[in-house]
Amino acid sequence: MFQYRPNVLANECRDMNDIRAEIDNIDHLVIQLLATRFDYVKAASQFKKNTIDVQAKERFNSMLEQRKLWADELGLDGDIIKELYANLVKYFIDEELKHLQHKEK
Repeated sequence: MFQYRPNVLANECRDMNDIRAEIDNIDHLVIQLLATRFDYVKAASQFKKNTIDVQAKERFNSMLEQRKLWADELGLDGDIIKELYANLVKYFIDEELKHLQHKEK
């Protein structure tokens, strides 16, 4: 499992500047990882032939439940994480659908 290696541990931060710097670093890394995830989404589109394949409702729902479980296991609010992923993946699906429509032309 990937682990973030902070410059300063949370319990060793001396002031709000340390905390904000680490939060900014983490957010930047999260966004980089989301961009990498999107690269895989785009690569998957080559294997999808139609909108049903892109939307993959059963996979979408099971993926959301798995993310909720992971969040719950880490002490986060699973429902919030599920909603966050639902919004994220809906965006990715919309982008895939645009790509599919462009491919069909």
